[in-house]
Amino acid sequence: MATTSRFSFIQLLTVKRLLFPLLSHPRFAHTMKYIVYGSLIINMGFYMRDDYLAMLSALPPDASWLDILIQFTTSVDMVAWIGLVFLFELETYAVPDEKWTKRLAEIIRGLRLVCYVMIGYAAYGYTAETLENYNVTQIDGLTDLCAIADQGTSLQVASIEYIEITSANCTELSSADTFYRIGTDVSVIDGPTLEHIQWLGWIDVDNAFVWLLVVFLIEIEVFLQSKDRFFSRALHIVRPLKTLGYLALIANMFIWVFTGYALYAWDAFLWLFGFWAIELNLAEWEVDRLEELAAT
Repeated sequence: MATTSRFSFIQLLTVKRLLFPLLSHPRFAHTMKYIVYGSLIINMGFYMRDDYLAMLSALPPDASWLDILIQFTTSVDMVAWIGLVFLFELETYAVPDEKWTKRLAEIIRGLRLVCYVMIGYAAYGYTAETLENYNVTQIDGLTDLCAIADQGTSLQVASIEYIEITSANCTELSSADTFYRIGTDVSVIDGPTLEHIQWLGWIDVDNAFVWLLVVFLIEIEVFLQSKDRFFSRALHIVRPLKTLGYLALIANMFIWVFTGYALYAWDAFLWLFGFWAIELNLAEWEVDRLEELAAT
């Protein structure tokens, strides 16, 4: 009876409280899981396209490889995260226990380490890009965008959105009379948009590092469950902390909703459900294992 109470207490503090009912509908749960995984792959294609278009508008033809890599931070991030979800799926659900060998575990965990290196690079890229947004130079003498119309120059109007300045649209793009360049960018930006992307950049940084914390906690949970330590003190600490991390990520999702970044918000929504699918795997693994232990 004491064991059952402790198990219920853990559920109360974690996202598993929402997921355990799905275990009674496994076909529905796993169908939704693979729909989410497929949607994440499609979203990755959209981000790669956006990063490529942003690079064409923002960087000069002779841009360094480092500047290009930073421009593709989101794409690198997406590839690494999808790889990480796939590897977690293998360990927590897809590979049967009888086929889970020490050699396979070493390969999967080694590949996860590669993903973490890429994710760490992406977190660095988000930080570097956000700090770069403060490295600005005011363009002397430019008070009207029509003065640089039809020269192939673009105005940055959002985080990754640029509009080429032409004589047909130059009077409508911005009412500002002061314009800037960020770092080595060839595009220009007005003051209000600059303040907006500076602030929004810190949301990207926060999101990147909170996700790193969440997956670190998932790694600990996977390790503890593999050792049958379902009621350990460490697991009591890890699960509530992970839930707080998810709450912070949900807050970031709503910030993107209210600032008009629908793709970012949709992507955040999908990733939350993508990792809740891993949480579902962990919950199913836990229930099955506890039943096996109770039967022995």
